[in-house]
Amino acid sequence: MLKFIGKRLAYAILTLFLIATATFFLVAGAPGDPIAAKVGQMPEQAQEIIEKKYGLDKPVFQRYLTYMKNLLTTGNFGESIVYTGKTANEVIRENTWTSAKIGLLAILFQVTIGVTLGMIAALNRGRPVDHVIRVLVVLAICVPSFVFAAVLQYFLAFKWKLVPVFGWGELKHYILPVAAYAIGGIASYTKYTRSSMISVIGEDYIVTAQAKGCNRKRVVKKHVLRNSMIPIITMIGPAISGVFAGSFILEKMFSIPGLGFYYVKAVSDNDYTMIIGLTIFFAILFVGALIVVDILYGIVDPRIRVAKGKK
Repeated sequence: MLKFIGKRLAYAILTLFLIATATFFLVAGAPGDPIAAKVGQMPEQAQEIIEKKYGLDKPVFQRYLTYMKNLLTTGNFGESIVYTGKTANEVIRENTWTSAKIGLLAILFQVTIGVTLGMIAALNRGRPVDHVIRVLVVLAICVPSFVFAAVLQYFLAFKWKLVPVFGWGELKHYILPVAAYAIGGIASYTKYTRSSMISVIGEDYIVTAQAKGCNRKRVVKKHVLRNSMIPIITMIGPAISGVFAGSFILEKMFSIPGLGFYYVKAVSDNDYTMIIGLTIFFAILFVGALIVVDILYGIVDPRIRVAKGKK
């Protein structure tokens, strides 16, 4: 297992290096002047001072080497161009928990409700309840989350006035964004749980266990459910990493001061330091989640660990 984890960490470091490099050069080569809004009508000498402060007077490759050196030695993602004196690290530290609270609550509902509905559909395959769940799943997957958000805003906030549309800090402010965030995920977990359980139920060892008279609940709990969890684990890993990125559109719609909100603002303001820093941070979370998923694979089904170890 240690050798397996070591290989995954080595691949992760290489992947993050490539992502950081690609992101830097893509953002540096993007059209637009990152300090145009900042300098405004400043004298030329003042503009030169600001360009020097952010290293924009140097060649791109030299800026890249300086940036990577600071990143690797200090872990500093750089100072924001728009928010003077504020680094990307501070934005991440101050706003990560905001996105995390919404995302983690949404994932809790997604997994709990989705797996439950998937089990009900699989164990009642071909029956009316299965057909109803499948229709609802297709609708929920096809409709974007921001559409659900708009519908929820209209009915729950504007028409029925049950919850506020905007705001942050109180329990009532979580209802709309968490619900809008969770609906699509519930449908996905339902779909994959149903498909996985139906596949496992048809396996020879399940049929044999049932033929020998094993209790149905025991077979489902001990064998079917556990062996159906691999696709779910695959989904949970990236979903957890995406929690901290939040939903860019939803955070903007509900004016939630999370990382997604600041990422969208950084793109619109051409704040290249913030864009690079947040992109690398999201990549670290995503790659880390994939490593955790690989480890969980080995715990849930040791055959996967053995098979990968032979490669």
